[in-house]
Amino acid sequence: MITSTVSLAMHLIYSSFQGVRVISQVLEYVLPYTGVPFRNMSAIKDSRNINFNTKHLRKGDPLPPFNGKLRVYNMRYCPYAQRTILALNAKQIDYEVVNIDLIDKPEWLTTKSAFAKVPAIEIAEDVTIYESLVTVEYLDEVYPKRPLLPQDPLKKALDKIIVEASSPIQSLFIKILKFSDTVNEEHVAAYHKALDFIQEQLKNRGTVFLDGSEPGYADYMIWPWFERLRAFAHDERVRLEPSKYSLLLEYIDNMLKDSAVSQYLIPLEILAKFHEAYTKKEKPNYELLNECLKSF
Repeated sequence: MITSTVSLAMHLIYSSFQGVRVISQVLEYVLPYTGVPFRNMSAIKDSRNINFNTKHLRKGDPLPPFNGKLRVYNMRYCPYAQRTILALNAKQIDYEVVNIDLIDKPEWLTTKSAFAKVPAIEIAEDVTIYESLVTVEYLDEVYPKRPLLPQDPLKKALDKIIVEASSPIQSLFIKILKFSDTVNEEHVAAYHKALDFIQEQLKNRGTVFLDGSEPGYADYMIWPWFERLRAFAHDERVRLEPSKYSLLLEYIDNMLKDSAVSQYLIPLEILAKFHEAYTKKEKPNYELLNECLKSF
């Protein structure tokens, strides 16, 4: 009886949404930096009590009243919105998150973001700024503590060049996700050329991160795509071969340990499942992370 009960329990554990691997990823990448006990994983928050995983509001949902705190209109899986979140986290700015369903958008979204996109930051009631790089540069200027952009004009320009140079990485990621049949050798070559450029910058600068001993503007602005590409490690078109990209892989490992990054990480199993909906031409489940965390 005891043996059969144990067997049943083990079967349930391993069959429930690939539970062991998902939980191990959450434990490895989230809990060490948030200090949140395992039993409270459904409400993971950082030291400023910021809930990143609020429900994604959709058409028909009311606009939450503005409470005077800086607000980010976000989508939990959006790499562009993540840029803004990373800047806020690095600077330890207090803010609240309003997550948005980007397919079934709330009617009021254009009053906060003229292009109905995220991110947008609301700095005072009905006063908003949008577009990821614009929001980050604004935050860096208004909140000078823990500067992200270099003060030296030349270094600042070089950082912005790195961000621009990462465009083929972004493009290939989006094509593989949504238009896989359009990917050609030219796109893949441009992707690897961008990787080569970034690795060469790391080598020439001789620092742990592109911006020195801690991540800065260039690091945080390109990071969201490196995080997501980890979920495509099986795809030979984007795989980073250790023999060629040892320095870049070491850089990625160092970025994963950064507190601004680690507290916002999405476990790879969940990220892959979210992306899968795009490849199937289905609406993604914006509440996937919350559902997974609550189930355990």
